[in-house]
Amino acid sequence: MATDPAPNIVCPLCGGANACAPARSGRFGEACWCENATFGAALLDRVPEALRGVSCICAACAASAAESPGTAR
Repeated sequence: MATDPAPNIVCPLCGGANACAPARSGRFGEACWCENATFGAALLDRVPEALRGVSCICAACAASAAESPGTAR
């Protein structure tokens, strides 16, 4: 298990800022917008394999996927 969060501060889907508090601060335990978010399997499957589990999806991409018909949250 990683001891520090990866400094990946861009969304792997759109290239925009992902607003990941732990990635910015370098510490897990920082409050982050995504703590109460749900990311569906279809959205996570769109993340390039090399970035899965180490890069955060941004709120805009998460919201867009949640609003798409047939996408589970």
